Amino acid sequence: MGIISKILGAVLTIGGGLTLAYGMDPNTGSLSFVLFIVGLVMMSMGFSLLTAGRKKKEVKTSLPTVTEIRCNGCDFKEIRDYEKGDYILKPLEANCPKCSGKMAIEGVYVVREEPEKDRF
Repeated sequence: MGIISKILGAVLTIGGGLTLAYGMDPNTGSLSFVLFIVGLVMMSMGFSLLTAGRKKKEVKTSLPTVTEIRCNGCDFKEIRDYEKGDYILKPLEANCPKCSGKMAIEGVYVVREEPEKDRF
């Protein structure tokens, strides 16, 4: 949003506040309710123009995730990239390449990079 919308938002907010204050005056009579509502609408439009176009939230990048697969019959272990639908103890259709036994997902882990320590 540009500077013109910010100026217009400030003008609407101030004008709405003045109209709202004038509508709250008991001497305005039957017109006070209408001025009160118009003032509220003007102020809300002004605030929305003032706050529009603010800095957008940064989208977090997802951390790399891996899946650990183990054989139920022997000590074979395989680590592969996470696939959607993976969960712990999920039985897999693939057989173990060592003993041809059934395999299951043993764990799902997020891989974090540790900062390197400076050694002097």
